[in-house]
Amino acid sequence: MPLTVRKRVRQPTRQRANARTHQPLIITIDGPAGSGKSTVARLLAKALGLTYLDTGATYRALAYAVLRGDPSALGNVSQLVLVAHVLPLRVVPGRAGGLHVYLDALDITRAIRSEDVSRAAATISTFPEVRAVMVARQRELAKGQGLVVEGRDTGSVVFPKAPHKFFLTADLGIRAERRRRELLKLYGEPTPLGQIRHEMRFRDLLDQTRPVGRLVQPKGAVAIDTTHLTARQVVERMLRRIRR
Repeated sequence: MPLTVRKRVRQPTRQRANARTHQPLIITIDGPAGSGKSTVARLLAKALGLTYLDTGATYRALAYAVLRGDPSALGNVSQLVLVAHVLPLRVVPGRAGGLHVYLDALDITRAIRSEDVSRAAATISTFPEVRAVMVARQRELAKGQGLVVEGRDTGSVVFPKAPHKFFLTADLGIRAERRRRELLKLYGEPTPLGQIRHEMRFRDLLDQTRPVGRLVQPKGAVAIDTTHLTARQVVERMLRRIRR
């Protein structure tokens, strides 16, 4: 289904503002791993001429830095907070609506998608002190620009006043298969589907039970089950809602 929205969307610039507040437009997309957030967010950002931001990438970058430096710090909240404050993090919009993640000049975009980093990110994101620092950094990254931002708590915690919020869900089996294809594309080696399902159950449990920033459907968010929808079909539903 081709996207033809650019001809019909007004103010098609990266700084496009919310007409009611004259602030840069923020659109949040939350949901569990494999629900389609990243693909949909990139397509939606491209269609609206906005910047794409993956908040999960900021936690992955922190996890990568800790694993690369001192893995024992994963259980040390004080050390994690210290690293989070000084993390030389940069996120740069890429071609086709993507996102490049850097630590100083080192491009870690692919490296932070490994299962080791995913597990570490899931662990450190449960600490309230760490989340407080990273949420502040995410808001700083968003200053002065319109965004389509995706993660686990973007509509409930990071940008609770965003005018448009969405919450994506999907069947666990479908989510695991999507993750399997993503890992195969990234690394060229197949990962057992059962292992991926186990990892997703573990991540879901952490996300839904952590003391702060837990995975919930944000107040006012529109829920979309993506199990039987393509990414472009999801984007079209979002665009119809936004135009209202």
